[in-house]
Amino acid sequence: MSGRSKQNEVMGLQSRFQDHVNSNGLWQEADLLLLACSGGVDSVVLATLLHRMNQPVEILHCNFNLRGEESKRDEDFVRALAHSMEIPCHVQSFDTEAAIKTMGKGVQEVARILRYDWFDKVMEVRKKANRNTYLLTAHHADDQVETIAMNFFRGTGIAGLHGMQLKAGTLIRPLLFATRAEILDFAESNAIAWVDDSSNIQDNYTRNHFRHHVIPQVEKIFPAVAQNLLDNAKRFSEMEIIYRKQIEKIKAGLIMHQGQSLAIPVNKLRSMSPIDTIMFEVFRDFGFSAHQVPEIKKLFDAISGKSVSSNTHRVLRNRNWLLIDSIEENIHEIIVIEEGHESVLFNNSLLKIKKYDGNRVPDEEANHAWIDLRAVTFPLILRPWKPGDYFYPLGMRKKKKVAKLLTDLKLSLAEKENQWVVESDKKIIWVVGRRIDDRFKLSASSQKIMLISLTQSLEN
Repeated sequence: MSGRSKQNEVMGLQSRFQDHVNSNGLWQEADLLLLACSGGVDSVVLATLLHRMNQPVEILHCNFNLRGEESKRDEDFVRALAHSMEIPCHVQSFDTEAAIKTMGKGVQEVARILRYDWFDKVMEVRKKANRNTYLLTAHHADDQVETIAMNFFRGTGIAGLHGMQLKAGTLIRPLLFATRAEILDFAESNAIAWVDDSSNIQDNYTRNHFRHHVIPQVEKIFPAVAQNLLDNAKRFSEMEIIYRKQIEKIKAGLIMHQGQSLAIPVNKLRSMSPIDTIMFEVFRDFGFSAHQVPEIKKLFDAISGKSVSSNTHRVLRNRNWLLIDSIEENIHEIIVIEEGHESVLFNNSLLKIKKYDGNRVPDEEANHAWIDLRAVTFPLILRPWKPGDYFYPLGMRKKKKVAKLLTDLKLSLAEKENQWVVESDKKIIWVVGRRIDDRFKLSASSQKIMLISLTQSLEN
């Protein structure tokens, strides 16, 4: 038996737990703890340890209704456990099968979304009482080993190699120091009852496969693999602090704002080393995986307009830049501007409308459209431009497609997609913020005048 194991046996799990909480400052005696309890041995032991400390605690149990009578059995067990400890118990029942169909995601992911959404709601209610409140889960050292191993094979980078954090905001995992064997021994030695989830012995889920097959196979070659991974996790956690500081410094000198886009100079990024690691850290914040880094690198030598997308963002080559934009659902509405309207909100911008009597000399502000009211028919329509749109640019006798104007102005793809137009009687009178139509310009005889001005910031 190792020196560490002997020491653990002498101290006992309860004493080690108390020391662990105090030495890491996990919470204060007056804080309220919400314990996610499934009824399994890990969460039941954690409930017991907290109860013996006289720590204010409430139990949260999720019934996902996926295992028939077994799900009901677990709920009844947790209710009885809380009753025996004389602590509050909150139970939420979910129609998980329906949620799976609605979300289109796997069972584990849907269950996780459902339970943490509910946990957050309970937390908010408790926080309103002006009390420090934390959510506790019963993840232990074996869970940590599995997480580190899975993250390694997923390619999460250094952030995943330190595994789950002991404390992350209001989420605390106070049993990460203890192994499952130690938890089981404590339960059996103290005659603590629990229920087993039959799904834990199946290999349908990635974690179970690692638990039942991958880790045991590696242990045959490296018997101390679990402890080695846990020791490495601490070192990786400390390394990441240094690593993150340098990465943030690189990002600050590399990424800049260009309109609504984030912009990275191609040549500057190309010259950096180690380029793959830097690119992974830069683009992972926008939903890109390590596997997409080679595709993004191809944009270095691509023509303008080429792009690579994640689920949430797009990286676009635009001349000497890589532009990063969020991918938003392109749901635009058509906004009707009646004759009496003085302002209109759209697309995080504001149009202000003023009318004047008497002749005026228009300024040359691109955000101002000086229109002869005699040529206008109300209501006006404010909408996104679309392929096929054309108008007669100010000073020109020939029509021009809006698409050609936007290209000539060398706008980025994101800027093009966010372009709106104002039309009157199916004629475009203004490509908003760019150019008015020559047919609606002021003349020496204009006595009824309308000024439409664009304000980009609603605070202006």
